[in-house]
Amino acid sequence: MLLDMESGLSLTPGVIRTERLDLVWLSAPLMDALMTGRRDAVHDRASIVVPASFPEAHDLEFLQFRRAQLESLPEWAPWLVRAVVRRDDRLLVGTITFHGPPGINDLAAPGAVEVGYTIREEERGRGYATEAARGMMRWATDQHGIRHFICGVAPDNAPSLRVTSKLGFEPTGIVDDGELIFDLHVPAE
Repeated sequence: MLLDMESGLSLTPGVIRTERLDLVWLSAPLMDALMTGRRDAVHDRASIVVPASFPEAHDLEFLQFRRAQLESLPEWAPWLVRAVVRRDDRLLVGTITFHGPPGINDLAAPGAVEVGYTIREEERGRGYATEAARGMMRWATDQHGIRHFICGVAPDNAPSLRVTSKLGFEPTGIVDDGELIFDLHVPAE
């Protein structure tokens, strides 16, 4: 088992580390525990502190959708939902995901992945969405050679529009399912 020397926590292949966050891949048992309110099981399995306010209705719908995807498309597992966990207190502050493996995105662009995230309302404004998205995108580039990213944002979601700008996304001029679609091409090093 590989351990982080600072925290003593296991660094499984399912964890993406950023400066302040651990992006913990949610396996089927972890998603099931979250959806049924078994916070102790989530803590015991993944050392994640789940606040009483999670999951809210939209979180539950999102987890149910991703759980069904994982069931029917297990090969998508690495690309699906992760808990955004603040490392210093292990608190779940949100979730982040790709919509699927390369090619599954609002532009149907081969080789591109689409990132989506939600940060719990009481944790917003601290840069977690930007940091988590950068971590996911870095993982996709470093581990899978992905250089094209997509993001869809509702036009009235000012905080997420700021995140896309901070990350360097550019508007495509396309609106899909009520969302403005942005893309980002990462140059080869």
